[in-house]
Amino acid sequence: MDKVVPTSASCYFSISRTGEFHQFLIYDYYDPNGYYAKLLNNARRCKEELRRLCTNMQYFLDQEEVRVNGMRVYPKVVTAYLSHRGFMDSPYVAWIITFKGKLKRGLNVFENTSEREVAEYDFEILWQFPIRSKIVRAEISTESQIIAGRTLYVWARKGDLVGGYEKIEFTLY
Repeated sequence: MDKVVPTSASCYFSISRTGEFHQFLIYDYYDPNGYYAKLLNNARRCKEELRRLCTNMQYFLDQEEVRVNGMRVYPKVVTAYLSHRGFMDSPYVAWIITFKGKLKRGLNVFENTSEREVAEYDFEILWQFPIRSKIVRAEISTESQIIAGRTLYVWARKGDLVGGYEKIEFTLY
């Protein structure tokens, strides 16, 4: 894989009242030589690359410590797929990741601890909490905004310091 460079990332979390966290993570790339475009024409090699991408993402997830209400949970990569945004030099890879925590009526706490690092590209994260819930507080290492009580928008720009300890407190009614 030569000269495929990540340009941005987007992540969407949807949390159910039963404690299921569904994560849809998308990385956009600049691929001037069309490496990924060529892969799409070779089913076997594409499948191998997707398997490699899933394994690599799982490795990075395993480096994080994720807790829901104090209990350790383990995000798992379910699958990944590869596509393009109209041009062969603009591919993206999307991963579906899930985990489950035990939620309760009242105050709940999501915590994530990861290595502090400098963002190599812009990214944004959107958290959608269930109906009849409210985000109480968000301790996030980057910029964030609570929208309409149960949506959390997080963003960072290339060069920002990201990661470390993060916590989201939310109430289920």
